[in-house]
Parts: sequence; C-alpha cells; structure tokens
Amino acid sequence: MDERLDALSHAIAAAAGNAETEDAFPAAGFAELAAFGALGDPPIGPGETGSLLRLLAGVGRGDLSTGRIFEGHVNALILIDQHGTAIQRREWFAEARAGRLFGVWNTDMPAAPLRLEGGVLAGGKNFASGVDGLSRAIVTVPEEAGRLMLMVPLDGLPVDRSWWKPLGMRASGSHLVDFAGVTPEPGWFLGEPGAYVAEPWFGGGAIRFAAVHVGGMHAVFDVALDHLRRTGRAEDPYQAHRIARMGIAVETGYAWLDRAAEAWDAAVVAGGEGPPAARLTATANATRSAVEAAAMSVLEEAERAVGAAGFIAPHRLERLVRDLRTYLRQPNPDGALRSAGLAMARGEWRPGRADPRTGRPA
Repeated sequence: MDERLDALSHAIAAAAGNAETEDAFPAAGFAELAAFGALGDPPIGPGETGSLLRLLAGVGRGDLSTGRIFEGHVNALILIDQHGTAIQRREWFAEARAGRLFGVWNTDMPAAPLRLEGGVLAGGKNFASGVDGLSRAIVTVPEEAGRLMLMVPLDGLPVDRSWWKPLGMRASGSHLVDFAGVTPEPGWFLGEPGAYVAEPWFGGGAIRFAAVHVGGMHAVFDVALDHLRRTGRAEDPYQAHRIARMGIAVETGYAWLDRAAEAWDAAVVAGGEGPPAARLTATANATRSAVEAAAMSVLEEAERAVGAAGFIAPHRLERLVRDLRTYLRQPNPDGALRSAGLAMARGEWRPGRADPRTGRPA
C-alpha cells in the first residue's frame, strides 16, 4: 500500500504542476484518484480509519488543494453512510463510483446565511470548496430542531468567484454559492435535525484535515531534501540537523494520525458514547494542535534550508509554503487546544495511556 500511495502522491503532484493555471480545479488529480479507486470506495468502514488517514495524507502530499476537496468528498460519503436511507446510500455511492464528486459546506454567507423560508431556500454558502468540479454538496440549514443537511445538486447555481484571492490553496476554489429560489426535493434531506453536529463525530472529524496537513508537510520535507541533495548541501552538518528535525516532525505527524485512528475506531465500537467518545474528541483536538505545530516547524526549517531560491516560482517550495500556511488556518485553534487541556485536567485523556485490552493507545 505504501508504494501505491507513493505513486499516487507523485501522480497528483505532477498533475498539479502541469495545470495551466494555479487556480484551476484540479481535474487531473481527481482523474488519478478515480483510477486509484478512491472516489466511490474510500476506506470509511469500521476499523479502516488508519487506512483512510494515510490515504488523505498521500493525497495532500501530492497537492493540498486536491486533498482539501477530496477530504470534503470523503466527509460527504461518511455522512451519507451514517445518516442516509438505503435509497440515498445506493444512489449517491453509485454516483461517486461513476466519478461524481461531493462536498460539505457549513459556512454561511455573513450577510445572507442559508435558510429555508416557506419551503424554499434563501441565502448562500461561503468557502464552498471545489464548487467548480462538484456534482452535489451537503449544505446545512439552521432550524429550531437543529441544523438540517440537504444534498443539493449544483448545476446552474450562481457562483461568485470574485472574492477568492487567497495567498495559497487557490485551486481549492472556495467560492460563494447562492441557493436563493431552490426548492428542496424530499429526497435531498439527509438524516435528522442536528445530526451534522453530533459529537464526537463532528469535532472528531478534524483528524481528516489534519491528515491532509501531514501530507503537506511531508511534501515540504520531500522538496527541501531534494533541493539539498541536488545542490550538494545535504551532508553539511547544519543542513543535516535541519533534515533530521524535519523528518522527525513528519514522523510525529504520522504517529498522531495513527493514534487518532485508534481513537476513532474505539469510539465507533462504543457507539459514540462514554469514555471512548470523550477520548476521541480530546485526541482529535490534540492531533490538530500537534500537527499544526509540527507543520509550522517543518515550514521554517525548509525555508531556512533552501533559502531565497525556494521563494521564487517555479520552485515547488514556493507554492507549497503558501498552500500549507493557508490550509493550516483552521477555525478556532485556541479552542481546540483549550479543550484538549481540559480533557487532560479531567482525566479523560492522558499521554501514554493504553487500552488494557489491546495495549494500543486509548
């Protein structure tokens, strides 16, 4: 599997590097994912979380924008699998196997949040990642009983691309989408009100974007090491220190993903309740915090190692630095770290804790 993932990462990287413009939807990268068999049948079943996180990391190692959109597609399939009717699961998984892509959009337009008024949608969504390549998106709508999920077809919807001028992650195409006037069909409603934000799965899902981040910092390490080798500086003692610190940080990221996978699978076995659920939430918060810190350290080491050459396009580090620094800015990092600390203070999570039944991290 490692060799297949390495090949997938390299293929996606080549596709991103050959794109005509940096802000184009990464269609060639998704063609590689389709050939890999990841679009319709990603490893989302019981006990498969470790494989899923490694897959997400492999995609992120190839291209972070492709990884961001693919993580949303995987999230949509997980929500469909968890909350869909038999008909919805059959129909939408068949579409995914046919190469159609899905997203999950929760962030509302500040001035016009998405809402249902008399059975008709009004307002829209912001940060609608991947809209230029998606067929459907799960969008959330606030209701008195809880946020509703709707699986909405996207053909013909107005898209405002004018605001999306980010430092990095341009190919993720996180635009504004207007849903005003759309009348939802009964078959679009997914799950019960409030299901989208049900814990520990909502907060625990942070381990998926953390996995893409790990892939991104692995790519930074790859590029910096390759540069040092090509320029004959890899064995310089100071550069060797930088290589070691980067490699250790990347390996630390993968170790956190392995621990997060164990926590997710244990929470699944426990039905999302009790101590395993609390440990998943704490582990997810710790994982995203640890991965962010590790990624920032790799970025700084790589920038120092390569020097000014790495900030000049078309050097691959130039785009990687912008993409990873942008993608790391996930919402509420301070709250995540605080929650992890509170879980440790309350004894819900502690370093080195192992499940006495398996000897694995708990």
